[in-house]
Amino acid sequence: MNFIKRLKIATGITKDTARKNQEDDNFHILETDSTDVIFAKKLIQNNGHFFYCDNQKKIIRTISALTKKINSNLIYCTEPVLQELLSKANITYNTDDYLACDTMFSSCEYLIAHQGKIMLSSHQLGPNDIKNLPKEHIVIAYTSQIVKNLNDAMSGVNTRHIDNLPSTITTITGSTSSNSKINEGNVKNLSVLLIEDFKKQNLT
Repeated sequence: MNFIKRLKIATGITKDTARKNQEDDNFHILETDSTDVIFAKKLIQNNGHFFYCDNQKKIIRTISALTKKINSNLIYCTEPVLQELLSKANITYNTDDYLACDTMFSSCEYLIAHQGKIMLSSHQLGPNDIKNLPKEHIVIAYTSQIVKNLNDAMSGVNTRHIDNLPSTITTITGSTSSNSKINEGNVKNLSVLLIEDFKKQNLT
């Protein structure tokens, strides 16, 4: 059974949990790894949470369980589609006062596999500076949004938003000793909910 299939079964596996059940070398990047596997491994190495969701019910269950796991009290969410998901999960959210929130829930532009980073833009952040937003950040993305590197992500943004280029583009990453030189505001406690079928799957 390959790595991504194990993740599909063990939804929400983290590095700490994995140590109890698997050898650490399961998280080493292999030449044969696909981009989705590389991203998942990098995220886990960076102390992030990875969740694979193959239907809306699992998305809602996962969001509910995750917010309890990270002790989230109030979520900052500005995207209507994601607000509907939170409502279905009976989770309270705030749309305009991020200072009152301890968690942010957003979509993203891309997941950057080889760096384990997440690209966000003003389409998700609005006018807000990423350093001012909550430390806990939950991201929902489709498998088609996983790219190999930053150049691929930038190219994708220019193509997707050719008529509405975002005013701000930034990346966030998980917390590890290896990224200590990264701007502290761009280091978050990351959780990623990954969904397949970009063309077919509807969040709500």
